[in-house]
Amino acid sequence: MPDLLLELGIEEIPAGDVAGIRDQLRELFQARLAQDHIRHGAVECEATNRRLMLHVEKVTAKTETKEETVLGPAKRIALDEQGHPTVALKKFCELQGVKLTDVVEIETPKGKYLGITRVGGGQESAVLLAAAVPAVLAALTFSKTMVWNESRVPFIRPLRNILALFGNKLLDVQFAGVRAGNRVPGHLLLSDAFFEVNSFRDYFEGLSKNFIILRAEERRSKILAEIRDVEEELERRVPCVEDMLDYYVFSNEYPVVFSGGFDPKYLSLPPEIITAFITQEKKLLPVVDGEGRLTPHFVGVANIPDENRKVSDGNEKVVQAAFEDAQFFWETDRKEDFFALKARLKNVMFQKDLGTYHDKVERLAALVDWLVSETRHDELRGHLHKAAFNCKNDLLTRMVREFPSLQGIMGGLYLQAAGEDPQVWKAIYGHYKPRSLAEEKLEDLGAGLLSIADRMDNIAAFVSKGIKISSSKDPYGIRRDANALLKIAVDFDLDLDLEPLVRLAVLHFAKNDAGLEQDGKTIRELFMGRMESFLKEHLKYRYDVVNAVMARGGLAVLDQALRARALATLAETGLAEPLGALHRRLKNICGDSERFNFSEGTLREKEEMILSDVFKESKPRIDDLVMKKNFLQAASELLEMKPIIDRFFANVLVMDKNESLRRNRIALLQRLDELMSTLADFSLLVESKSGGKP
Repeated sequence: MPDLLLELGIEEIPAGDVAGIRDQLRELFQARLAQDHIRHGAVECEATNRRLMLHVEKVTAKTETKEETVLGPAKRIALDEQGHPTVALKKFCELQGVKLTDVVEIETPKGKYLGITRVGGGQESAVLLAAAVPAVLAALTFSKTMVWNESRVPFIRPLRNILALFGNKLLDVQFAGVRAGNRVPGHLLLSDAFFEVNSFRDYFEGLSKNFIILRAEERRSKILAEIRDVEEELERRVPCVEDMLDYYVFSNEYPVVFSGGFDPKYLSLPPEIITAFITQEKKLLPVVDGEGRLTPHFVGVANIPDENRKVSDGNEKVVQAAFEDAQFFWETDRKEDFFALKARLKNVMFQKDLGTYHDKVERLAALVDWLVSETRHDELRGHLHKAAFNCKNDLLTRMVREFPSLQGIMGGLYLQAAGEDPQVWKAIYGHYKPRSLAEEKLEDLGAGLLSIADRMDNIAAFVSKGIKISSSKDPYGIRRDANALLKIAVDFDLDLDLEPLVRLAVLHFAKNDAGLEQDGKTIRELFMGRMESFLKEHLKYRYDVVNAVMARGGLAVLDQALRARALATLAETGLAEPLGALHRRLKNICGDSERFNFSEGTLREKEEMILSDVFKESKPRIDDLVMKKNFLQAASELLEMKPIIDRFFANVLVMDKNESLRRNRIALLQRLDELMSTLADFSLLVESKSGGKP
């Protein structure tokens, strides 16, 4: 069976976008193959910052032929008493594009129908694939796009060449003004030649000869092995976080590790300055000794071998000059009154139509005040007010103007050096963190509360401005801010309902009641989506466990996380399944019934009297456990009620002919349903022996 080989040659894609585009291409193409009923073997998709490759093994030359039966109207409806076709039959033929003579009688378990039988499939896969390639490419989504030629087709970066081979023959493919050919470019710097490809073997041999390591895992392994070599050579450690490793993997087609050094005198600078500049500004790695202290070395990854040390020497010069500037800024900025900088924030725009940073810090102080009260940390109020009013002052320092990645950090460092109270400087120092869900927990609660305020203000501001976010577009980092806010709340066990915080933040921007309502709704929906993703993807809870918890609604972050933890623990032990079965049974009976009044005086059978007594005794205990967030124990209490409920179902006819009895029994079950729903919608749980994260 023939293989399909597709490669797109593209101008340099931002490293952070490569993996997502690769995954999109794979998923969209697999969906298209399924849609076209093309049978195939394994699908491999790889990417670098300059090319996307898709390889589909063992593609059938033609799609499978199959006979399809399409039922039309029943015979009694399709023909009148004289046997002439009715309007129903004529419309069916028109819709299917067939003649009346094509219609046949078809026997079914429901009687005789009129319909058609036709043979489908048997199409040439080459023709279908030639149409699929441009369709899939047009369906790719990007955070930003470019238009570069007369085709006016937007893409992440200009598309330079397309290779599309099926069974070692070129497919007639054209997209964005580029027609497919069989010439593929080699490495941008190490090979100025194009190489000809007429087979999958040609392709990989050509890549190897032209210094392209296509598979991401091979690039990753090469980088890590060479970092280990540098560690042995320097007898030092080179910490490499996953984000930086991903950056190296997806910004180089032939990655080569190099190392360099700088004057040890710069180690007198705060380590945060050295680390932030090396990692954030220059995309290098710091080097530390056995105790984790910085050493005057750095490591980087280039796209070419550094045989003559030109790459190392160039980076050393840049690092040396930057640290010389940093030392000057560090000494000069500390001579100014840091708190006096706040007044000058009136001249620094936060965002067009959203006021200045001076306006922003005033809003932050109000949000922080609410957070302190809501989380019952009144001892932090004064210090966090001071931090909120001054957390953006460092935007006016020379250091941050030169090295923007040091925002917040420098404010904290300058205040620490000036002897400011730790609760103030630590809050400012950490209020831009966490920058991702992978980051470790913030050390300082004040920084966490100030970060929540800052991020909620950002979200409300940009939503009020009409900024839209989608699965591929989030230009202002709204999703990132929402994720960070959820992480902080869970990390610090903050008993925090975001609903009133959302309203308070939106009030600062809403022009009228309609805007207040609409923006609040948009932000609530954002947080519901982010919370579901946070529980499933970050905390790794089972999807049905999360669905059961999220069905309750609400924006009580810690509350939802603790419910999911309790439910996941029950699921692991198999105890969630009986509750799921019980809740489904209750919902099936209660259905969409109106809520009936319950009366103990209407009880007749012993089992319903016992159930009523047990419910009356258990409900206050369960409500109290829920109030104290002891959801696991509350669920255990529900489980203890289950035998009583089972006996009720076994011995009591709920749907009694007597309307008064029937309504009263449904009312009792409605109250049980409501009690269970205070924990979760157990009916959404599926049978499974594997559990989520405890």
